[in-house]
Amino acid sequence: MRFRYILFVLALVLAACSGAVSSAADLPAGNPETGAQLFTESIGGAPACATCHTLDGSALTGPSLLGYAERAAARSDEMSADEYTHASIVQPSASIVSGFGNAMYNQYEQRLSAHQLADLISYLLTL
Repeated sequence: MRFRYILFVLALVLAACSGAVSSAADLPAGNPETGAQLFTESIGGAPACATCHTLDGSALTGPSLLGYAERAAARSDEMSADEYTHASIVQPSASIVSGFGNAMYNQYEQRLSAHQLADLISYLLTL
């Protein structure tokens, strides 16, 4: 019995230390200027967003993000643009844009801090 309790406490500690953010509501306020810089940088070994996404309307491996904020707001009846953007980054296979495959890097949640994720989302919602 004591062993199970120790395992339970250890699991709680590991979950608390993981840094994972379960929803957009859990994020701090984002800074779009910092997010714009992050868009073009590789962080913690994760590819830069600009590796696969353009801002000019042309497509690369992923869709262009020109006009992203308006499209994000209309993508889901169940989620806000913030929530949709968060989910698209941390669970990219959950919503695949028509005409594109499931090729997005899926480790951003592990590589970006909560502040970096918030900054990136804040920037994307200015596009």
